[in-house]
Amino acid sequence: MAALTLSEKLDQLGNRYEEMTQQLSSAEIVTDSSRAFQKLAKQHSELAEIVTKHREFKQIEKDLAGAHQMVLETKTRK
Repeated sequence: MAALTLSEKLDQLGNRYEEMTQQLSSAEIVTDSSRAFQKLAKQHSELAEIVTKHREFKQIEKDLAGAHQMVLETKTRK
């Protein structure tokens, strides 16, 4: 099995973060126990900044690729 890249690992964290978000909004976790809710909320909070920064980075990469494509298209028109 090939090792995951940093980006793939961050994508997995993002997926886990989304799962946690769903769990935190479900009635089951709130009624399960306050300790389980607190643990999940803490983990969710700890991932928030990492996930946010990774999403920003991915958007910047996407924007940069779009800008690069525009430059290439402009050069080929001349």
